[in-house]
Amino acid sequence: MEIKLKEGIDNILFGCSMKYVEKNLGKPDKVYEDEEENKKYQYNKQKLTLTFYKEAGFRLAYIQTSNEEIEILGKKIIGKEIDTVLDFFENKAIEDFKYEDYDSFETYTNEDNWLVLNIEYGLLDEVEIGVIINDDDEYEWKTN
Repeated sequence: MEIKLKEGIDNILFGCSMKYVEKNLGKPDKVYEDEEENKKYQYNKQKLTLTFYKEAGFRLAYIQTSNEEIEILGKKIIGKEIDTVLDFFENKAIEDFKYEDYDSFETYTNEDNWLVLNIEYGLLDEVEIGVIINDDDEYEWKTN
């Protein structure tokens, strides 16, 4: 599977419906709601969680994965040392990561691409991407 910044993952694009996801990925292993009543689909084999925002009519708006086989910009980065990952992104002109330390884990966030890198023990263990919100506070959906 390939993470496409600002778009989604493979043919699962921001803005698609839960029905579309199920048609393409099958039934999720687990379905639950977060504190904002957004729906979350968890796929165990793919190590993938998809979030559908209630306020947006349950359209796909957020993706989290810890799948070691996932590629981003043509490279596998899960399990790599954070310095190597940050160098890779810098070489792809993706910079300006905001660092946050949460004691047991750390994050690097690039808001231009709404990309979050979660680090544990110095290694990238999860990637999160979200739908872009433009200057007019509107979602930039990739599907109708």
